[in-house]
Amino acid sequence: MQWKKAIHLLYVPTMFCNMSCKYCYLGDLTEERVDTEKVKETLHRTLEQLLSKGYLPFNLSFHGGEVTTLPTATLDALFRIAAQHYATYEQDIRAMGYPVHPLHIKTNLLNLEKHYDVLQQHGVSISGSVDLPLSLHERFRRDKRDQSTLDRIRNNLKLLARYPHNKKISCVVTAAHLQHLDEFIADLKMLHDDIGLDMSRFNVMFGFDSKQNNDKFVERTAGTEMLSDSQQLAFYRKVKAAVVGTPLYNAFKMDWFKEFTPEYCCSAPNCGNKFFLLQANGDVYSCPRGQSSPNYRYGNIYQDDIEAIIARGWQVIERNENSLEIDDKCLRCAYLPYCNVGCTFVRQEVGLSKSYTCALQLEIYRDNPDRYRPLRTEEIEAYSRRLLLRNNIKRLQTPHPKKQSFVTNELFQEENSLASLIRRDETLQHLYADDLFFLRIGGIQYPLRSAILKNERDIEILTPRKEVVLGMREDLFHLACDDAVTNFLMLMLLRDTTVIYGDEQRRKQEHVFEHTIYSNTVLASAQREDHYVLLDIAPILGLHRHAYLEGVTNNLFFTTRTLREYHYAKHKKNAFYHLQAINLPFQNIEFVWQP
Repeated sequence: MQWKKAIHLLYVPTMFCNMSCKYCYLGDLTEERVDTEKVKETLHRTLEQLLSKGYLPFNLSFHGGEVTTLPTATLDALFRIAAQHYATYEQDIRAMGYPVHPLHIKTNLLNLEKHYDVLQQHGVSISGSVDLPLSLHERFRRDKRDQSTLDRIRNNLKLLARYPHNKKISCVVTAAHLQHLDEFIADLKMLHDDIGLDMSRFNVMFGFDSKQNNDKFVERTAGTEMLSDSQQLAFYRKVKAAVVGTPLYNAFKMDWFKEFTPEYCCSAPNCGNKFFLLQANGDVYSCPRGQSSPNYRYGNIYQDDIEAIIARGWQVIERNENSLEIDDKCLRCAYLPYCNVGCTFVRQEVGLSKSYTCALQLEIYRDNPDRYRPLRTEEIEAYSRRLLLRNNIKRLQTPHPKKQSFVTNELFQEENSLASLIRRDETLQHLYADDLFFLRIGGIQYPLRSAILKNERDIEILTPRKEVVLGMREDLFHLACDDAVTNFLMLMLLRDTTVIYGDEQRRKQEHVFEHTIYSNTVLASAQREDHYVLLDIAPILGLHRHAYLEGVTNNLFFTTRTLREYHYAKHKKNAFYHLQAINLPFQNIEFVWQP
């Protein structure tokens, strides 16, 4: 099979958790129970749907809630499904450039002993989450009855040290750690030297103030507040000083703070591209953090087409990113490609305009100049613009200013407004319709709207390799036309380099090309889909690639010969229409071309 995309599928078979950690970003969501049969059915169904549509999960891992609250038999069944998937598609995964990972779970380790045999049988890789120092584990990682979990965790850490397969430890760092840094380092070394856990495989995570946590605990538990930039930096430097010259120093540089490097989804330009979290009820979200918010939901595999869910991933992250501000300093930062302004979800939760670990990340980049080359001055602006374009940041969406004119007041009467003129004219309704055209670019579908009716810009990045399909309503060539054979599709391209036109001496976008295709030619070879005719226009756009200038926006309009003629005839007949439709009214999209 020719795979469309490789995706990282993270399965949350249960949201329930047997702990009640004081800083958990899921809040009360960890109280939910699940149907264990549904748990298996959902994973089966999702894999079948993804694979049948050409999407290959290259990494299938299990997260929560707490995975180990499921019965051992259910865990065994899930591991068998995942193992069979890897066995069947191992060669395809490698051919796409990804390693084949072992089965993997994220767990709080409280039930490790209960499931030890089945985990060992399947060679499951274990990521155990604990609090270091263990005195903070005692304070913050309590069970549902607010009882201590520390004794069981101590025993299970020793058990994990004897576990014969891949394992590692992660730790959430909050404000309290600044008062316990020496103890943190001592316990880390104790786990490594005395317990026998290889702490070169260790990850630091920083807690953040989530809405779900605030709702659950009303007031934050003292010590669980998120660290500021300067506090994170102080933590990093103290840990570094403690391990320089020891066998753990290389792990400190390469792994301990890896979550804040480009290898992790937190630093992706748009994490909705290939990272998907599946819940047992079929809901698909962005990630473990995003599953706490309906704003990060992509759909449901029992209710939505899998293609729609895949396409929506990018769009959901783009929509959330577009609701946020970006610190101007970020757009001038020489390290922007490595963080891309950080995790969209966390920035939205805590109201930040930059990554919540910005200062820490800058320190990591500067500590490792061989891996993180700073951009040169001339590169920064170009990359910043690409980032803004890629996520459709709202500063690129320019609302039209209120019109000021010195003409008859009749123009401002409701019956003479453009909306009323369109409402009274059936052909204008078609000419301006939101459903007349759509573009499908790289699998994402854009409904095209009139350039003068919408108040924001749709901007895409096009490349010679990107699929660009134009969808046209089936009745397109019959609109304002008695003889469809003489009608033709028009593609008109303007460019954001201005020239002065005509008697008006208006400075307007420069016209680059018009491309026409007669109706019979379009209909003879085009495919059809849901009352639309589809036409691949990527070759047409490629013909004119020499006219696309680096960093310059191109403005592509679509209409037919007869609709354009009707538009200009209406200009002559109706002054109110002429004044309000002086610019091209046709459906459009803007793009920047990347060779």
